[in-house]
Amino acid sequence: MTTTKIERASVGFSIGRQSGPITVEVRPHHDTISALRGVQFGFELLNGVTLAQAKKLLDVLNENVIGLLVATASDDRTKVATADEVATKP
Repeated sequence: MTTTKIERASVGFSIGRQSGPITVEVRPHHDTISALRGVQFGFELLNGVTLAQAKKLLDVLNENVIGLLVATASDDRTKVATADEVATKP
């Protein structure tokens, strides 16, 4: 049976430019999502998007998006097998 774990983090957004199109970077406020520790991510905007348009988009995101949800699935059988291995170690 598969169990789904949902983790949440509050986020903010900023504008970045990585040798090409403008990007909107996602900035978690705390390192609370284990699957994303040390990971940086963002959204690449279309080539025709101007800096002014990107700033408008950024304002809308920062005003309306309060968090990020990450769902990770784990197999209960794997957890049980791991627990059995630990219990039988000499």
